[in-house]
Amino acid sequence: MKIRILRQTSIYGQPARVGDVIDASEADARYLVGIGKAEEVKDAGLCPVVLGEPAPVEAPKPRSRKPRSS
Repeated sequence: MKIRILRQTSIYGQPARVGDVIDASEADARYLVGIGKAEEVKDAGLCPVVLGEPAPVEAPKPRSRKPRSS
């Protein structure tokens, strides 16, 4: 069953990010839909995310340290 992730979670030990469309087992999909972390996708035109291939991650921008004023 294809589901769209609404809240970040993990499936089969792999992270599933918000907006990912994943082909999960019927039991896992029903569970995630039931707890509000996913919704069922009925549009067959969407491509599923292949688990096991990590998504590219951007490096965090460095922040300047400002001294605290007392």
